[in-house]
Amino acid sequence: MADSSPTAPRHAFWRCPKCGTPNPARAYLTNCLGCGAPGPAIKTPAPTPPPKPSRPWRERLGTWVLRASYAYAALVLTCLILIRWVGAAWWGVALLLFVPHWLFLAPLGGLFLLSALVRKPSQWLIQAAVGLVVAGPLMGLSLPLSKLGRTESVGERFRILTYNLGEDHLDMPSLFAMIERERIDLVCFQEGPRNTPELEAFFGKNGWHRDRHKYVASRYPIVRELEPLPEHFLSEERYAAHMNGVILRAPSGREFRLASIHMPTLRPGFNRFLRGDIHGLQIHLDWWRSEMERLLSWLDRTSGTPLLMAGDFNTPSDDSTMSALRVAYRFGFEEAGWGYGYTRPTRTPWFRIDHIVASEEWDVTRCWVGPDFGSDHLPLLAEVVLPAKAR
Repeated sequence: MADSSPTAPRHAFWRCPKCGTPNPARAYLTNCLGCGAPGPAIKTPAPTPPPKPSRPWRERLGTWVLRASYAYAALVLTCLILIRWVGAAWWGVALLLFVPHWLFLAPLGGLFLLSALVRKPSQWLIQAAVGLVVAGPLMGLSLPLSKLGRTESVGERFRILTYNLGEDHLDMPSLFAMIERERIDLVCFQEGPRNTPELEAFFGKNGWHRDRHKYVASRYPIVRELEPLPEHFLSEERYAAHMNGVILRAPSGREFRLASIHMPTLRPGFNRFLRGDIHGLQIHLDWWRSEMERLLSWLDRTSGTPLLMAGDFNTPSDDSTMSALRVAYRFGFEEAGWGYGYTRPTRTPWFRIDHIVASEEWDVTRCWVGPDFGSDHLPLLAEVVLPAKAR
């Protein structure tokens, strides 16, 4: 028996089950032409959607490269925000502070080549922008463009050197030659043997003045020595901050303060972290901040004259925990140094923990890093001017 309910695509007609009359299979023909009986409903199948066009591999890969570029940008910006606004207050950011920041440039080459492979040069704009952020603020690039075109400061000019002598054998003749060549007037030492026969002979025969602890040397007379920070030690290798300062008299008769500082090292905390003791690292971070508070209190007690403070702070200047010091003082390299100014480690330096800090009375005209003389730190030098008129 014939099928009484054919579908339009399969049959050209349908036969009336009542009178047997064949009828054309049309959507508008709902009744039999012979007897008028209602015919079966014609099933019209839904149209088959056209197949999705296949995406070539370049387009698919290009999409993933674009997503990776945006993820790379988000990672860099997140790290920069954490460093500037969280800092070493949290152990996770403290680790980030001392990791070579140039490592963030590593994904850039791969992304650049992949964008070229998929013929998406527009993605280079995103990657280049992120690369500039890494090479600039994340790596601590200093570009004191405001110094260009400015008239030279009028006042008494001094050159200052800060150097952590370390515990290794130093090339003293080369160090002394640099002091004379660069016409250094003020010296701040940290660590190491500061009263060796070589140092005593050099500073003794050239008319220098030194404090009793041998942390500070000056070509200008020492009016008096400031009371150093009291010794303050706790267990677990939490060393105290050292501050030794003097009041000097310039040739004009004006007096100013010069202080050598050595903040606690975080190395014992990092060693504890490597042994799986995260809390141990946080203890040392909290200790460093408490010692910074002691330093700020000392500065408040001895205020009243212009201050130059230089030394080993054991933390980079872009750490947000340095913001308390930044409120009233200026960092010399950020003020007048060009480039990165890394001072440690000496062979392949990647961070700057040695700083020259000046109070608002001073004008820093230049700041630069000296050569390696054998210590695990590089020396930092600056030229400063004490204007004739107070700011």
